[in-house]
Amino acid sequence: MKPTADEVLKAFKGLAIAAARVRELVTEHGKDNLLGDLPRRQKDAVRQHLLELEKDVDTVLRLMTQPSKT
Repeated sequence: MKPTADEVLKAFKGLAIAAARVRELVTEHGKDNLLGDLPRRQKDAVRQHLLELEKDVDTVLRLMTQPSKT
């Protein structure tokens, strides 16, 4: 099944949003302390953003490497 333009756009938007959230957290709390002293709720949020980022990267890679059926 060939991906639609909307699927590709949604995957890239999701990737950009997740990356921006992680970047904000790293900037705010520092890379070394990103998970160290954060409250559990914030640690969970960071982990969730990273999972979303991983999922979006996987989706983009799948869409980009999927053989064309034209």
